[in-house]
Amino acid sequence: MELNGTIQFSRGGSMLNVRRLLAVVLVLLIAFTSVLATVPSAKAETITTIEVYIGKNTGTVNGKATTLEQGALIKSGRTLVPLRFITEAMGATLVWDAVTRTANITLAGNKIALTIDKTVAKVNGYDVTLDAPAAIINSKTVVPMRFVAESMGAIIAWNATLKKVTVQFSMDWLKNKAIVPFWEAMAAALGTSLKGLTDEFNATHPSMEVQLVQMANYTTLQTKTIGAIAAKDPPLIAQAYENWAAQYATGFYLSTFDSYINGSNGLSKAEIADFFPKMWDSSKLADGKRYMMPFNKSNVVLYYNKDMFKAAGITRAPTTWQEFADDCAKLNKVDDKGDQIQWGASHTPSVDLWYGLVYAYGGRVLNDTYDQVLFANNNGVKAGTQLFADLFAKKYMHYTTAYGDQTDLGVGKAGMTFGSVAGRTYYEQAIAGKFELGEAPLPAGPAGEAAALYGTNIVMFGNAPKYTQRQKDAAWAYIKWFTSPHTQAVWAAQTGYMPARQSSLKDPVLIAAYAAKPETRAGLEQLSGSVLEPPTGGWNDARNKITTNLQNIFLGKVTVADGLKKMAQDVQAVIHK
Repeated sequence: MELNGTIQFSRGGSMLNVRRLLAVVLVLLIAFTSVLATVPSAKAETITTIEVYIGKNTGTVNGKATTLEQGALIKSGRTLVPLRFITEAMGATLVWDAVTRTANITLAGNKIALTIDKTVAKVNGYDVTLDAPAAIINSKTVVPMRFVAESMGAIIAWNATLKKVTVQFSMDWLKNKAIVPFWEAMAAALGTSLKGLTDEFNATHPSMEVQLVQMANYTTLQTKTIGAIAAKDPPLIAQAYENWAAQYATGFYLSTFDSYINGSNGLSKAEIADFFPKMWDSSKLADGKRYMMPFNKSNVVLYYNKDMFKAAGITRAPTTWQEFADDCAKLNKVDDKGDQIQWGASHTPSVDLWYGLVYAYGGRVLNDTYDQVLFANNNGVKAGTQLFADLFAKKYMHYTTAYGDQTDLGVGKAGMTFGSVAGRTYYEQAIAGKFELGEAPLPAGPAGEAAALYGTNIVMFGNAPKYTQRQKDAAWAYIKWFTSPHTQAVWAAQTGYMPARQSSLKDPVLIAAYAAKPETRAGLEQLSGSVLEPPTGGWNDARNKITTNLQNIFLGKVTVADGLKKMAQDVQAVIHK
């Protein structure tokens, strides 16, 4: 509606006419204002809020009190509530199968099936393991409240002080999902596993959708993430090594996880204690703040050709570095012309392997504040590095680049090599069934076993203005779910990565996987002796310096003493960055 009239006053016009004109204008303005007032505003979300208290027979739905046929109770750490109460409060359809004692729940196309006393339920076609199954108590059917609510797209919060559980739900959330962009670099079988698990999360959390954005490799992931931060457009969550996270934290978009861990949908003390301590510790930066959660954690293990070992009269994998050197000599072969036809081992110089070697020989790389190099003049570090340099010089160990060591082992030209616990599938592909593959913990040095704990964590750019609280809560829900015991068991069984949770070792899925291939526990067997690499931004450049200097040492371009001295100078120059 528009007011296009023009009011003109003639010189001879009376005051009465002016007043009449002003009255007309006032009436029109009032009418115009009334029209604007009737224009509808954007539709607000309709949210249903449900509250129950442990031990009480009453609850509320949108503030209206209701009597429960069975009071809410806790069993196996999970809140159980009457089945009919929670389904009716959320507007779901319930069909009871008396023969199988199964509750079939449907809401907006999402389907849940819970059977009394069964610890496995169905959600949109996926099997979901329950901590506490549906049960019949006092002749009433009760179900795990969190499971049912989240499976229908609701969010749930626990107030320990009041012993109150709050569920919030909106049909609008099912129509407009909380989108979580996740930048990752999981390829081949690892990527297949991640996609399968993420599809399961999306199906069993219908108001949320994690969208995987796969990068070609870790270098691409890091480069693009740095670029996205500079462009003020980071992903919501991403894989990141500790030193990457230290760099990202300077951009002010990275958020800590403490508020989520300690929040109403957080982790209990028992759940926190269930994480392997080394992995839990690796998710903090040098300032003590928890910017990360464990994701795909691994360490370096020894892979070897069992058939070649048997032919050489070697009965087991080496347990010390000196035994490793001795076995390299036994496995080494030259033909009648003196040409090398078999090496004891093949190795591409690795910062992670050398880092563990330093500690196995009683040394340290940096001090506790990560600002001072400690290895330059350590005799143990010199001895461990010299052992490798001598093996290369004698041609008992083949110097390779990139994944040449995998190729050597696969074609039967090397007896041993080193790789990530998650790399077994790649070695098996290279071997193609030609011989039996062995896997063992790294050999011990004079100071014992030591292996660098590596693999990435998940970080959240929760301070980026573009993301809503719903999206951030969904991101945390995914991370919490992914690091839960059963999901970690499946992840470890499918990929070879170590589970982040200790109780995952009791999960039937992982028990079966380790029973089928017992040696794949090698990484876990050396986890207690794992050492953490520096969670500082300068460590990224330091790794490059270490690699270059190791190459020079192992190629015989410099002596071990001079090479370590130069390495120490180079690392010291960049570690503060």
